[in-house]
Amino acid sequence: MMILNRSLVSRRSRYLSDKVTLRRLGAPLLYAYDACTFLRRLRGLHAVPPLGLTDALIIRPCKAIHTYGLDRTIDVIFMDRSGKILKVDSIAPQKLMFCWRASVAVEMRHGTAARLGLKVGQRFLPCKGWWF
Repeated sequence: MMILNRSLVSRRSRYLSDKVTLRRLGAPLLYAYDACTFLRRLRGLHAVPPLGLTDALIIRPCKAIHTYGLDRTIDVIFMDRSGKILKVDSIAPQKLMFCWRASVAVEMRHGTAARLGLKVGQRFLPCKGWWF
């Protein structure tokens, strides 16, 4: 039983420590948890601590998100495979949001998109220069 618990703690801490740096024009803007597996996408924001001013959650691949079970409004950007922002919006709790052309969704604390000046058409690059 003890080994199983250590294994779970190890996987959780690795998930929380392995962050992707999102850059725009070379400057780091957000440090994001990476939800690139089925289980991580399924758990979404429920699996990470409350988001700070520079925290985010990248969900990939992703064309739609929901806020069922959340108690707060969040900002969301949808991007295509090249990192071009297709949609920037806020979503209230208990709602769904779609962007059929998107490949990546980035969820952030409410107000972060406006603070960073994120707009449709801008490009967001991850630290390694690729999304998939």
